[in-house]
Amino acid sequence: MARTACAAASAWLLGVAGCHLLPPPSSQDTPAVPPATAPAPAATAQAAEQLSALLDAAEQALREDRLTTPAADSAYRYFADALAIEPEHPEARRGLERIVERYLELAEGAMERQGWERARTLLERAASVDAEHPGISPRRRQLELLAAAERRALALDRAALRARQEALAERLRAFGGDARRPGARVRIRAPSDAEARWIYGQLSRAAGEGRIRATIDVGLPPQVELLLLPSPATQAGQR
Repeated sequence: MARTACAAASAWLLGVAGCHLLPPPSSQDTPAVPPATAPAPAATAQAAEQLSALLDAAEQALREDRLTTPAADSAYRYFADALAIEPEHPEARRGLERIVERYLELAEGAMERQGWERARTLLERAASVDAEHPGISPRRRQLELLAAAERRALALDRAALRARQEALAERLRAFGGDARRPGARVRIRAPSDAEARWIYGQLSRAAGEGRIRATIDVGLPPQVELLLLPSPATQAGQR
């Protein structure tokens, strides 16, 4: 059978003397199959365990307001390390957003207490985590407006307030004129909600048509604080 095949092959090759059977391909001629790229199960389990530990540590740091400091034991460090293991991990990415949101919340609290430098520091820390976060720029503008605002305070005698004295009512009506100005904000502090509402009522009897915007705090000592934000023309001049 081999001879027949050889003769046929010789005739087909037209003049090639002899017929040599080709040897089977060697292992060197066979393309190598690339090794599997999937990580070993033990390595995958170890990474998952490490990731879980980092996220737990980050949550604890968030609860304690260790947001970016101390650097080695902060929520930012733990979330960043988690992202180094899994760059698109949704919980870790959301964790960075939560850090910025907490800084914005703390900055607003500082502005409520008129702690302008503290608020600026907190906003800078928020920007160090995500400079493109849409909440940072509006807070910065708000901060600069409040820091440049004019403030006036009217201390109230507690006994006169309790008695609803007319002399105190007249002082409040006079004070209320500026409270109607554009951009004005009023904060009323009084021992009770009923007394605070009486104060607001007297302010509202002031001449003018602008609506008085006020917040009420129940506490002592009683007073009215007036905040006059810069006018748009003043803001333009400052820029």
